[in-house]
Amino acid sequence: MNKELDLFDILQNTTIGVIAIQSFILGYNAVTKDSKSKTISPHINHLFYVLPIVFENSSVETFISSRELYTAISKDKTLTLGLQELANKMSTQTFDSLNLGFNKGIFTLDKKSMRIGITEKYQNKSILNKMKIPDQYFGDIRKASFRLGNIFGRKDEKMLQLTLNIRF
Repeated sequence: MNKELDLFDILQNTTIGVIAIQSFILGYNAVTKDSKSKTISPHINHLFYVLPIVFENSSVETFISSRELYTAISKDKTLTLGLQELANKMSTQTFDSLNLGFNKGIFTLDKKSMRIGITEKYQNKSILNKMKIPDQYFGDIRKASFRLGNIFGRKDEKMLQLTLNIRF
């Protein structure tokens, strides 16, 4: 049986959410290092915007080919429309994905700073590259999430909020 997956199937698949969040964190960590070469992981608030962005077909294509936020927004002007509301609506999927990731030992939480990291075993990007992802769309979600993490890692929180019209 080889049926085409629809958006509902994707949104209900918590594993894809874990892959998207892990890719986002890897992308974020790739560009954020402090003076002691220690990685700075994303704040938990950032993660609630990952799934609403990368589960949208046009956004996936936009972020795969964009390295800057202003480039992505200029390519897809609908990107920021209703993003805050969509993040609120999809918070259950984000929580479910985080829960699965914590239960499987993929994610870590720094309770003091509320930053989500990845356990050492899963910090290697090649793990994601070796996964047998059956559909190209899921591979594209992973790539777009990594790129989105790069972009979030380079931007100040205030600038992200203003540009994307969101609130952390």
